[in-house]
Amino acid sequence: MGKAERTSRIWSCYNVPAMKAIRYGLHFAALTVAVVVFWLAKDYRLPLWISNYDVFHYGLMGALHATSIVVSLRDRRATHPIIAFPILALCFIALAILWSAATPIMGLWGSIVWTPIVAILPRSDFNLSFIYLTGSAIGASGYWLLVRQFWLKSLRRTDWLRTVALCVAATLLSAVVLEMFDGYDRGVAKLNDDIISPILTVAWWFAFSISLYWSEISGCANKSTEAMETVP
Repeated sequence: MGKAERTSRIWSCYNVPAMKAIRYGLHFAALTVAVVVFWLAKDYRLPLWISNYDVFHYGLMGALHATSIVVSLRDRRATHPIIAFPILALCFIALAILWSAATPIMGLWGSIVWTPIVAILPRSDFNLSFIYLTGSAIGASGYWLLVRQFWLKSLRRTDWLRTVALCVAATLLSAVVLEMFDGYDRGVAKLNDDIISPILTVAWWFAFSISLYWSEISGCANKSTEAMETVP
């Protein structure tokens, strides 16, 4: 194999845009639109006779992010050999909605593991963050599996750990910032309860998407290293 051909093979592995399954420029643009939609819908509530659980907003969290992934897929024709893309996309979005709506409940149940730690901490509203952190980890894990099953089958266990770590870190950072600005000033609440959920949601969304981008970039880097090692 000539030097020019070896160089071409190596550099082809660095052709990241052609290897990424998601067009991240479009994805983050769509995610920005999703942020606006979620903010505009933050005051909407389903009637209590339908549900006293905020299933609308929890489901909307999953629907908007899942849609931002679907619209930014690079090659829609090669996603599945049998099932048509629209059907596959609708199934993905529907499952994302179900998982997102169920995640707060699972986060509440799962937060029992923090009981020994909470018991020794001073009583504070910040202790509720343990529920958010548990829900963040559970939500990231399940949604990551959905993304892997439907669109990014090249994701590995280390990518899952990265995704969970970034989402939990984003949730924790948001909780800390909210705690810093929380409280009352002359009897007036500094933060409206209606903005807490959007802030936590947006931070989680971008952390999850950044983890996907990071995973795909890392996968390309690993392939390029393998190519350099195998090319004689």
